[in-house]
Amino acid sequence: MGTIEWGWRVLNTDGAAKGNLGPAGAGRVLRDDKGEWIIGFSENLGYCSAIKAEIRAVLRGLKVAKEVCIHKLWIQVDSKAVVSMLTNHIIGHPENRFLIQQCKTLLDWGG
Repeated sequence: MGTIEWGWRVLNTDGAAKGNLGPAGAGRVLRDDKGEWIIGFSENLGYCSAIKAEIRAVLRGLKVAKEVCIHKLWIQVDSKAVVSMLTNHIIGHPENRFLIQQCKTLLDWGG
């Protein structure tokens, strides 16, 4: 996991779909600065693309982090495309625009 500063929390997310548009699912784990599990969950996403599943995994993880008042959050995502969409002005497919904007709004949340 690497070294995380005291007080920070880590959100690990992953989304996957079978095929370009197929059955999809997502999972997330929130951990403390020692790597200890705080909360984890998974969900069936119905049918969507793998990239949409990845974005939805991040979005749900951010919503949970906000619900439990986590302000210092390190996000670990295994999709370079999602990282680019969240950190740059790259939107990708138009259908993902709303989900990315929701993520960015939650990333700007200061508590």
